[in-house]
Amino acid sequence: MLSMVDSFTHTAFDTPLGPVALAATETGVVRCNLPGSDPDALVEEVATKTGLTPVEGGRTVDQAADLVIAFLEGDLHDFDLELDWQLVGGFHREVLRATRTIPWGETASYGDVAALAGAPGAARAAGTALSRNPIALIVPCHRVIKADGTTGGYGGGKAGTALKQRLLDLERP
Repeated sequence: MLSMVDSFTHTAFDTPLGPVALAATETGVVRCNLPGSDPDALVEEVATKTGLTPVEGGRTVDQAADLVIAFLEGDLHDFDLELDWQLVGGFHREVLRATRTIPWGETASYGDVAALAGAPGAARAAGTALSRNPIALIVPCHRVIKADGTTGGYGGGKAGTALKQRLLDLERP
């Protein structure tokens, strides 16, 4: 039997917005894709980037799946999960950590997040970091909008932007 040190766990599950997949290491959740993304691609990506062996199911991914479902049903506002940041580093990691501090129901601009990450004026770079967020939903990049108050982009073009708007609407009282 593989130990958690040599492997990562993963699961795929249905949500009100479509199927979601996620993966976790012994450190915490390492990857969560957006609804409608390919779960097999997530497993392949994590295996390739970490060198770990995939194992289906496990306590951490099962707990995270329950929380993602509760979030997408409007029953959860904050994720209390340990995260594994190994798939992202440097400024991108700082942007994602800053994004995680945006409270449920609130938004921040790309410039605001760049400043929180220690790089005022780096709004575009913050946008790039957010577009590569490996822990979507749990790190709520949907809460980051353009300075003019419009939604801005979100994974997958027009369909992604519609998903971002649905997530923002979910958080409006």
